[in-house]
Amino acid sequence: MLDKYNFKESEPKWEKFWQENKVNEFNKNSKKEIFSIDTPPPTVSGKIHIGHIFSYSQADFVARYKRMRGYNVLYPFGFDDNGLPTERLVEKEYNIRAHEMSREEFRDKCMQTVEKYEKEFKELFIRDGISADWNHSYNTISPRVQKLSQKSFLDLYKKGKAYYAELPAIWCPECQVSIAQAELESKDIPSTFNHLKFYVSGSNEYLEIATTRPELLCACVCVFVNPEDKRYSHLVGKNVIVPLYNFEVPVLTDEKADMEKGTGAVMCCTFGDETDLYWQKTYNLPIKDAITDGGRMTALAGKYEGLKTKKAREEIIADLKAAELLLSQEEIVHAVATHERCGTPMEIKIKKQWFIKLVDDKDAFLKNGEEIAWHPSFMRARYTNWVDNVDRDWCISRQRYFGVPIPVWYCKKCGKIITAKEEDLPVNPLVTSPTEPCECGSIEFIPETDVFDTWQTSSITPQINAMWGEDDEMYKKLMPMSLRPNAHDIIRTWDFYTIAKSYYHSGILPWKNVMVSGFVMADKNEKISKSKSNSKMSPETLLNEKSADVTRYWASTGSLGRDIIFSDEEFKNGAKLVNKIWNASKFVLSFLEGYEPKQTRLLPMDEWIIAKFNQMQKYFIAYFEKYEIGLAMVELERFFWNFCDNYIEIAKNRLYKPEIYGESAKASAQFASFNVLKEMLKMFAIYLPHITEEIYQAYFRAFEKKVSIHNTELAEISVKTPENIIENGDAVCEIVSALRRYKSENNLSLKEEVERLTLQGYGDFIKRVEYDVKAVGNVREIVYTAGDKFVGIKMAKKD
Repeated sequence: MLDKYNFKESEPKWEKFWQENKVNEFNKNSKKEIFSIDTPPPTVSGKIHIGHIFSYSQADFVARYKRMRGYNVLYPFGFDDNGLPTERLVEKEYNIRAHEMSREEFRDKCMQTVEKYEKEFKELFIRDGISADWNHSYNTISPRVQKLSQKSFLDLYKKGKAYYAELPAIWCPECQVSIAQAELESKDIPSTFNHLKFYVSGSNEYLEIATTRPELLCACVCVFVNPEDKRYSHLVGKNVIVPLYNFEVPVLTDEKADMEKGTGAVMCCTFGDETDLYWQKTYNLPIKDAITDGGRMTALAGKYEGLKTKKAREEIIADLKAAELLLSQEEIVHAVATHERCGTPMEIKIKKQWFIKLVDDKDAFLKNGEEIAWHPSFMRARYTNWVDNVDRDWCISRQRYFGVPIPVWYCKKCGKIITAKEEDLPVNPLVTSPTEPCECGSIEFIPETDVFDTWQTSSITPQINAMWGEDDEMYKKLMPMSLRPNAHDIIRTWDFYTIAKSYYHSGILPWKNVMVSGFVMADKNEKISKSKSNSKMSPETLLNEKSADVTRYWASTGSLGRDIIFSDEEFKNGAKLVNKIWNASKFVLSFLEGYEPKQTRLLPMDEWIIAKFNQMQKYFIAYFEKYEIGLAMVELERFFWNFCDNYIEIAKNRLYKPEIYGESAKASAQFASFNVLKEMLKMFAIYLPHITEEIYQAYFRAFEKKVSIHNTELAEISVKTPENIIENGDAVCEIVSALRRYKSENNLSLKEEVERLTLQGYGDFIKRVEYDVKAVGNVREIVYTAGDKFVGIKMAKKD
């Protein structure tokens, strides 16, 4: 082994070695039990940030652990490279707008961009030591995945789970696209309650109404008050005059009018919010469209037509003041539904859209959620709460360009929906047409121009991985998959939609386990994200300056499902650990040169370290089986430092001086050191794959006969040890610690001789290992006395 470990040389070397030797490849023909991971395909929407490295490293720990437990691991990797997030990246990079270009030209720009970013993503994940099988990779815009996405849609359409309807849609005026309920993010936004005069028709009396959106006055269709609100009972059934516009609307009653909010009287506009939707449907109210798809006022707004809603609001408030129709203003902060991608407040528009049914089958989805093992278990509640509150079907059509086309045409004559044939998939209805006439005889068709919501495609990643419709035997072997790892923010989208789709397609669960990671937070209130560019350090900087293994150590410190704030302290701890592993291995191996492993009669402290290791490994495995990767690392690291600080110090004299302690005493220490270090390195390899490979190749490969440490399996050290050996050995460590502490507190060198060590209350076991205690503490004499445990130390007099 080299004197110093150079990660800049070692890490790329072993990453190339693993690829060339197919160390991480899934073996389709193996008889081993399969463990499959439904890896989250990162969205191609910007640079990878350290939060990705954090969560993908945690999934990789599981993949490496399962291989070393004897499983045939399928660890595929995909890229979610279609849809709005990718389009917004391209528009930003090229300073262009999709709707100002031809579809073909914009799609070409998108393809160039995703190819560049996916190459960078892959290189970065390989650099981090992610052990994915890149032979099983996919990207969601590829023809193969487009075919499977369209196949999924056709299957749902045939089963009556996908349908086309003109319904109110949640609309983002910034992105000019409809979005699903799961893509909403509630934000507390400062606003103003504007108290307006609605004069009662034929009277000088007015009804005071508070609204945050006076720009919607032109779309007002009625006013609602609560039937229990006595303040307004005399106005029910009468008409009031809408300020500035001077048309009349009726005053109606409904229990949803909140007497405590504003003035208790509410103007209803189609469509201002979810309550307006309910009222419009319940009372069959007129539909007035006040805002365009791009967020500007329509002709309905009169002189304000063409203004952005914010500007229109400002001018309308000024005109209300001038007309003495504005009574007062009140500053408030209220929750507003925004688009999670861009933060824009949502509008509601009537649109013809494609939907997947969700509301009708919520009970089945809840049951599915109960059958899946969630790690940590409390994350199941997040899923359950989301499903309980789903009150809309899933809108899957998007008015965008770079996505999977919806394989549908509409007969120009009769309007009938014509779907593509499965054998023709993938199809682009803008390029191809149905090969047969419509039932009405027409051969003229209108192609669907919308594309699928990106979740419509990424919700079938288990089917993509299991080769649905491509390899029936492999599909049966892989479904349900073993594990879905993801962060907690996409439980409501990726997890929910995947469960729903799997239930509709085959009636089975998509996976048996879900492992939920936390966020890396830039500070207490904001997660690190691609869109905000708020990371203190890039992944490239981390990997180049800290090393991949140190970065992965940092990822191991996160508790399952819990957010962490980025801190440099854990990187320092990781660097310290990596350095210590190298130096401790180098030290131990210096005494193993020419060693031939064979069973030998063991001395007590060598039995102790082996028993201690086997005990720790049981805890380690138990934690990993529950996906508690951080707690497993705590156990391993605690043992390692005990091995270095206590065992090596206790045993090294027997290794150094066989002429004093005997060859059998040396052989005993060699046996324990060899086996504990070897098996411990295997466990560290799960987290720190590069440095452990370096040490393995330098020495242990000759004994294990496996091409890589990552092809070996975790193993207990098969030695029968005496009862109470751990307790007795720990007592020795207590004595050694007391000696060190005494010398340290008295500013004495650890090599200073102890004339007499008095051990009160310690049993006969210490007498059996007296030679080790004397050697490690440089003790001349040990005296044993009865009573409560006490360590007395008398230093030798100096000449």
